[in-house]
Amino acid sequence: MSYRSDDRMIMVDARYEKRHPADMDHVYIVKAPMTSPGPHGHGDEAEVSRFHPFEDRLNEEADELGMVSVGRRRGFNTWELAWYGPPGLDRKFHRALRDNPDAHLTTDEDPNWRHYRDKLLPRHKDLHRARNGLVVYQLLQAGDHLDQPRLIEFFVYFHRELDRDRYLREVASIGLDAEAIETEGKLGVRAYFTAAIDIELITDITWELHERAQEVNGTFDGWGCAPVVGQ
Repeated sequence: MSYRSDDRMIMVDARYEKRHPADMDHVYIVKAPMTSPGPHGHGDEAEVSRFHPFEDRLNEEADELGMVSVGRRRGFNTWELAWYGPPGLDRKFHRALRDNPDAHLTTDEDPNWRHYRDKLLPRHKDLHRARNGLVVYQLLQAGDHLDQPRLIEFFVYFHRELDRDRYLREVASIGLDAEAIETEGKLGVRAYFTAAIDIELITDITWELHERAQEVNGTFDGWGCAPVVGQ
């Protein structure tokens, strides 16, 4: 999962969002300065090409040591990569660092994976933007022409008909058409409109639908559309 937050580009492995290996209770962080950070401090194409082989060697060494890679941040002219593993691996995790003497390794006890949750996992609206980016990526993999208008649908589900009906009345205020639905016994609202794929617009909508759903005990359940392919 990739997203931008606080002027950093962040990539995170979201598999550990709900559960992480209990024996991986130390975080290992490598920070390395960029040689060509570019105008925004994220690294230009030359910097990315230079750094990726070094990152690959770090990941290979971490894998040999039984560590798990959880993500990286880049911004403010710096790369920051993180892994989790048992204690005492910092002295062994050094071969690849010799290839980049400016890189610096730190380690800390982190049984609750605070670095992962607080620094890498997207939160609030960033989480919606990142998840929406995954949907857009799947559309691109299907050959979608993102600039072509199509029907885009959003789904929200409720436990009580009273909450569903109240939410249905509110959806119109953000410019969406909506209808009540029932799927496998679940009460829901299907909201929809026709537009090209604009991830920022969709993120604004999903965040608004999510926030309003929470006010009436509902659960936002995502969005989707059919890919537009061909001529």
